[in-house]
Amino acid sequence: MTQYTILGRLRLMVELDEEAAMAALPFCAAAMEQLAPQLKVECRNDPRLNQAAAAMACCMLLRRAQNTAQDDSTGDGLGGISSFKAGDISITKEHSKQDKSSPKERLAAAEQLRKAAMEDIRDLLKDTGFYAGQVAYRGGPAQ
Repeated sequence: MTQYTILGRLRLMVELDEEAAMAALPFCAAAMEQLAPQLKVECRNDPRLNQAAAAMACCMLLRRAQNTAQDDSTGDGLGGISSFKAGDISITKEHSKQDKSSPKERLAAAEQLRKAAMEDIRDLLKDTGFYAGQVAYRGGPAQ
């Protein structure tokens, strides 16, 4: 599991050009760093880890895009402006009709994918669950 193998898997999940892929690389590294301490040592090369880390990186990217979109209602760096006129010149931005889902819907879908990927690698994770055991008491009441 490396940030580049995670990026390769992420690019299968999400369409990224070269510039966007390089911008996503730190998210792949962050996902790897979050996942690595949770793993059993003997399973670090399991290919399912790349899928899980890519799903985590995808969620991080979509959260960042959603936070950016709150400052910029279209997420395109134009501050929500779709058309303007300057004298006789008129410029109108056409909205893409390919992706009709909202950023919240895309993030929800990515979260479901992440949960499914984490469920798939559950056997590769260290058991850090709650432990309940019996405590032996020795001695009498304190006086």
